[in-house]
Amino acid sequence: MKKIFAIAAAALIGLPSAALAVGGIQGQCADCHTMHNSEQGQPVAMVGLNATTPSAQPIQNLLRMDCVACHAQNTGNKTVLMDGGSIIPQVYHSDSSDLAAGNFAYIDTLGSTRKGHNVSDLFTGGDDNAKHYGSPPGKYYDHVHAPYFSDVTVNADGSETINAAFSKFTCAGAAGCHGTRSNLLSGTTNDNGTTTDTTDDFFEGTRRTGIAAVSGAHHNSYDGKKDAAQNTVGLHDGAKVAAGYRFIPGLKGTGNTAARWQNVDASSHNEYFGAQVGATNASCNSCHVPGVSGFGISARMSIDSTLLVPNQSMSGFCITCHGNFHSTGLETGGTNQDRNPYNGTSGAFLRHPSDYVIPNRGEYVAYTAYNITAPVARTTLLDAASPTVTPGTDLVMCLSCHQAHATEFDGMLRFDYAQILAGNTASQNGCLACHTTKGVAPDLR
Repeated sequence: MKKIFAIAAAALIGLPSAALAVGGIQGQCADCHTMHNSEQGQPVAMVGLNATTPSAQPIQNLLRMDCVACHAQNTGNKTVLMDGGSIIPQVYHSDSSDLAAGNFAYIDTLGSTRKGHNVSDLFTGGDDNAKHYGSPPGKYYDHVHAPYFSDVTVNADGSETINAAFSKFTCAGAAGCHGTRSNLLSGTTNDNGTTTDTTDDFFEGTRRTGIAAVSGAHHNSYDGKKDAAQNTVGLHDGAKVAAGYRFIPGLKGTGNTAARWQNVDASSHNEYFGAQVGATNASCNSCHVPGVSGFGISARMSIDSTLLVPNQSMSGFCITCHGNFHSTGLETGGTNQDRNPYNGTSGAFLRHPSDYVIPNRGEYVAYTAYNITAPVARTTLLDAASPTVTPGTDLVMCLSCHQAHATEFDGMLRFDYAQILAGNTASQNGCLACHTTKGVAPDLR
């Protein structure tokens, strides 16, 4: 069964079956699926964080676990090996070390939302952490984007009432990071039963989140180089999701195949893609790909709409929410900082630039040995991890300083800034990896 499944998955994504050997999904179907949510007369479906009691309500796609129950089992290990051989990365765990994206448990165990992305999937309304979502730093227009991340009621006239702004930031989908970020699921309906009368139309539907946003992607999954195509208009496609780095359609990157999902050392880590490309008067469609189906309040909120990854880079992906933190220094055009995702040619003196070439001069020339406390982005996507950094070519990016999920440090930093500030660091880590002379007395530089 395992061999048949691997060959079938390879055929689906157009890869030879050997490609699956480096970490594509493998194992027994029963690792993830249940035919009837019943074994020996008892339910098996597990839902949510720390799930211990099976739910009588089946989970869509015949799954044994929902996203959180599968990837946040809160075990002592950062990966879980299933009976049939499937390996599952854990985003919430108590291991002594973390995966490359960090560990959501820090938000809980350290009692601070400053440690990471406070997703509603993990931290529900009864948890103190859930009271502090707020707008993302460097956000775009509140009145434009709040509905997509909020608890919203659609009124009889088609207008929306925002009950709690930014209260529904999720792991995947329209209000999250992974998977297809189209705005509506199929099954959207027109309120008056006709598609020809457009004078009073509005459309009722559910935003695509969670399992629906990644459905089919695991069956097409493979590790290694993800030289993804840019996102385009279209319905949800599991193969397209799987082709993107970390299940983010359109994002390029190379996953570590030796130590999966981990940045271990200079020779064993993920490789991130970057692009120093200037923007000009960024508009809505700099991020949005409008749909053509017509089923939506607008073309940017339909069942076949989606979101681009600007420049297909990791920093470009981050700016779809944290727009005003991104600056390459190459941008031209308007000055409306609430909309345009740049800070002008002197952006380095306003906010730390991202997707910005590490200067080949001064203190920066000394950063040549890859340091996992300050990863870099490459303008050419590499096939595997490189232990070297090339100033003048490689880029600083959002993940040079931050981890995607959560860390033990404030601001989701990769490193303990307080210790660096106090001079209590034995090596040039974090800020000092690039700013190599800043932690050295002037007479010793």
